[in-house]
Amino acid sequence: MKQTWKKIFSIVLMGVLFAALTACGGKKDESTGLEVSEDIQSQLIQSAQSAVEAIVVMDDETIQSYLESEDAFSVSAMEAWQGSRDELGAYVSMGDAALETDKDMITVTIPTKFEKEEAVFTITFDKKYAATSMGIDVQYSMGTKLQRAGMNTLMGVGIVFLMLIFLSFLIYLFKFIPAIADKFKKSEAAPQKTAPAAETATAAAPALVQEEELVDDGELVAVIAAAIAASENTSTDSFVVRSIRKSNKRNWQRA
Repeated sequence: MKQTWKKIFSIVLMGVLFAALTACGGKKDESTGLEVSEDIQSQLIQSAQSAVEAIVVMDDETIQSYLESEDAFSVSAMEAWQGSRDELGAYVSMGDAALETDKDMITVTIPTKFEKEEAVFTITFDKKYAATSMGIDVQYSMGTKLQRAGMNTLMGVGIVFLMLIFLSFLIYLFKFIPAIADKFKKSEAAPQKTAPAAETATAAAPALVQEEELVDDGELVAVIAAAIAASENTSTDSFVVRSIRKSNKRNWQRA
């Protein structure tokens, strides 16, 4: 129950503060432009300080409720705080605020100290003294800056070493390329070597067939050899019949 009343009180307080920030428009002096009187400066600074004090103690539900609102300043303030509060930590104290005027706006800067880091809250107002936006500039300590620089350096060195290891691995693989190329060459040359052997076997086949036919026709060879010996008046021992070929018919006709 206490937490519920606390949330309600926080929401009401923020509403009152935002209303106070936007209610100062009627106090502007048209003849002086953005020359702000001391009273209005004091009111703007107090309103900005109260808004910062209320924002830094808000819980997640309250922040979400303002993020869902239609007020541009509330949404801007909650987004700025939500993006920085994890880096800042718990609220400690607030320094002296400063007010600066420009041609089109008024800026209130509030240095604030937190548990982890320090920050500067910047709240801007338009010509009618209505709050328009809020920003938070985290002032990182020297230790944090050195830590971040060290992390960035380590990441850079690590990436360089990873690239060098990768390049070394690629260079190591180059020695296997000649062996792979030789395997491809051998695989392409193997069919070419087998082709002449096949041709030799094919050429030798007719000779074997002729010899087999000659052996099978031994009687025919003997008759032909005897006929040749008779026509030449010699014996069959003076010549050897190695093959028998079919003669052209025209030659027989001429004979």
